[in-house]
Amino acid sequence: MVAIKRKGIRIKELENYGSSHHPAYTMNVELDIDVSESPDTLHMLFSQSRLISRETIPFDVVSDFRGSAEDKPFYSAVMMHEGITKEYRVEARDTGGSTKAGIMYEPIVYPEELRLMHPAEFAQLGMEVRDWELHNYKYYFLHFISSKRYESFNILVNRVGALTLLRLNLVESGLEEKKAPCSWYLKR
Repeated sequence: MVAIKRKGIRIKELENYGSSHHPAYTMNVELDIDVSESPDTLHMLFSQSRLISRETIPFDVVSDFRGSAEDKPFYSAVMMHEGITKEYRVEARDTGGSTKAGIMYEPIVYPEELRLMHPAEFAQLGMEVRDWELHNYKYYFLHFISSKRYESFNILVNRVGALTLLRLNLVESGLEEKKAPCSWYLKR
């Protein structure tokens, strides 16, 4: 069980871009949580819950799914591997496509020598994660309609003194009712 020392929630945006009969809410929520557990322990817990998995950090080509709208990687971490501090990243490289067939993204792992090691397996491989980030941005195209439907899920985990700061940013558009954004992620 995680010992929460402090938590805060902020609604950054709650707007209806539709009508009263056909609502299309955009909800942007930010959570700040301070815990006593290390970033490595949180990483292991999120891996066990499958929030860190091949669904959220793909190793195969994906369609209409990238790290973030700001081109941040799917995942980045500062970790200890074989006694050396390394920066690990899984970036999304645009390989083309169309709005009809989907924009394709190929995950690229840096550094090259760790390309076969998935972040969900770090604990099993004896790697210690010191700081990490997870970014998911999925957007949906509707044929013949200008759609702005998307989901954005971001986690930043940093050690600050004796506490670990966990910052989550959840954004979803096109919601038909006022509810928590990115519910698929929150259920994990």
